[in-house]
Amino acid sequence: MSESHTSPITGRRVLVNTGALAGSSIWRILISFVLQVLITRVLGVAQFGQYVSALAFLNVAQIASELGLPNLLVRDLAQNPTERRSYFQVALAIQLLSALATWAVLILLSFVLPLSPGLRVALRLAGASLPFYAVTSVCQTLFQAGERMELVMLVEGMINLLIAGLSIAVLFQGGQVEHLIGVMVITQAVSAVLCLYLTWRTHLLTGNGKLSINLAQLWREARPFYWLSLADVLLHRLDILLLNVVTGDYLTGLYSIAYSLVRVVVKLIQSYWKALYPTLSRLRHESARHYRRLADLSLRYGLMVVLPGAALTVGVAAPVLTLLYGVDAEASGATLQILVWMTPFFLLETYAITLLMADHAPGRSLFLTCLHIAAVILLLPWLTRGWGAPGAAAAMVVASAFGAAAGLGLLHRRGLPIHVSKLGFLLIATGVGGLLNYFLPGSWLVRTVISALAYLVIIGVTGVFAVSDRDLLRRTLRVAQRSPVVDV
Repeated sequence: MSESHTSPITGRRVLVNTGALAGSSIWRILISFVLQVLITRVLGVAQFGQYVSALAFLNVAQIASELGLPNLLVRDLAQNPTERRSYFQVALAIQLLSALATWAVLILLSFVLPLSPGLRVALRLAGASLPFYAVTSVCQTLFQAGERMELVMLVEGMINLLIAGLSIAVLFQGGQVEHLIGVMVITQAVSAVLCLYLTWRTHLLTGNGKLSINLAQLWREARPFYWLSLADVLLHRLDILLLNVVTGDYLTGLYSIAYSLVRVVVKLIQSYWKALYPTLSRLRHESARHYRRLADLSLRYGLMVVLPGAALTVGVAAPVLTLLYGVDAEASGATLQILVWMTPFFLLETYAITLLMADHAPGRSLFLTCLHIAAVILLLPWLTRGWGAPGAAAAMVVASAFGAAAGLGLLHRRGLPIHVSKLGFLLIATGVGGLLNYFLPGSWLVRTVISALAYLVIIGVTGVFAVSDRDLLRRTLRVAQRSPVVDV
């Protein structure tokens, strides 16, 4: 083992990589949101439900077909660059075979599940993109292992722009859902070709390609990554899958209109804790005092954003959805009013998962995710049959609350921090802002501005938000930056 401080070049590379991944994620979310708005306005709620259901099946199929190899190989090939060519060849062969098998499973599901005729066709067509996705996945694994995340951003930026352009053209030419799925297949093929070109051009394939690889050992090492990846994608897609099977395209569309807004917040929450994870992980073993301080600050400031966001959304849900998606989306207002309350619980659950990972307890993190998934499976079909899309939203909120409670319980048992300073004042400010926004007369925009100002005044006067927190956070992060990097 050797200790060394991060060099300026390495520091710049870390910033470039982090910025590239964050930029790629934000760009993807933006393009997806714009497309969803256009599809709802042009094709209607039912076909929008059909489209998001097809993408949910495809997203789960993509992760399942990767077999956990990307996360494993990014870690191992970053440490052993001379083995890249050998593992690239093996991973490409395995993931191509897995993609074909997964496509066959999608075709089978299109026959056995109670789906609409249009969704059956969309599923069979969507599976055609999986072999191309396998090529893209293996190449991007190589880019990440070589710390060339800007290549990932380049590919995803270009492909998402191409998806948007072709999809808009298809929509205004009278295309339907199956044509939009065809766009996904075409753009995935373009992505595969572009990735192969960049792989050849950047000379990242080092080694002679003659390394003997034990496939059984490779699977044993990849298996934990596989279950973690599969659990994560199910956590975010299972609601759509279950909803379409239980109710059909139209109700799925109503729910998805509300979820499309909540999903943006969910993705930002994940990015927030993902950015803090390395620092929390280091401080956990370097300075308990600064670790607890950062945990408290990060949780409090996260709640300071999501709690008022949820409370203010309740009063403006219907007009905002109508403004974005058209008059048909007004029926999703009640669903959004309920569903938005999953965001503070999801923030707490993700906080618990992050701290458990920093405490070297990934098994506990997976356990929390599985509990959340089990709660969705038990609650969503039952509540949806009784109360429709609002019932599905209630199921997601209860499942998130259950995950948050279980996560905080695990943190308490392990002696990890769960304190939020001045939580009472924060809840009072949230309640006042939410009530004002709901009951004040006038337009929704004026009500929102007044309510937000009232919230900000209360958290400022009570000290929930303090300028001194910035200096405290800066000192805490400075301690983390001074901590040595340990190479094993």
